[in-house]
Amino acid sequence: MNESRYFVAVIGAGPAGLFGARELANQGAHVVLFNRDIKPGGLAEYGIYPEKHTMKEGLRKQFRGAMDNPNLDYYGNVVVGNNGDITLDELRSFGFDAILVSAGAQGTKWLGLPGENLEGIYHAKEIVYGYNHLPPFSQKNFRFGNAARSLAPAM
Repeated sequence: MNESRYFVAVIGAGPAGLFGARELANQGAHVVLFNRDIKPGGLAEYGIYPEKHTMKEGLRKQFRGAMDNPNLDYYGNVVVGNNGDITLDELRSFGFDAILVSAGAQGTKWLGLPGENLEGIYHAKEIVYGYNHLPPFSQKNFRFGNAARSLAPAM
């Protein structure tokens, strides 16, 4: 295998991070991909309703293709940030030629409107993660209409 000319870190393995990592790796860079979640895909993986099997499998096939590149190393369950597993300054000290930051949709953003913190008001991420059975959201009872219910699958 040829020696890579560039050593690049990519933070975030959603569609943007995976696309960037794939393109860099295909051009011969050695890419180290860091992701907050265990598996890649971001909201394209976790945000698609579980019963959309065809759509999810099509995306997963593309993700696997990117991940199979021998120039790409994947590290999941790693939070990069000031209060994370590794800071951006620490990452810089590893000698990367470049760092691509492609994290974005994981945060909960509120508008500061009156009443947005009331019971029964949810952020989209909570609902999406609940539908996809991700803890702790899968154990939460969401109030829709007149009843509270869990989005977890019935046993």
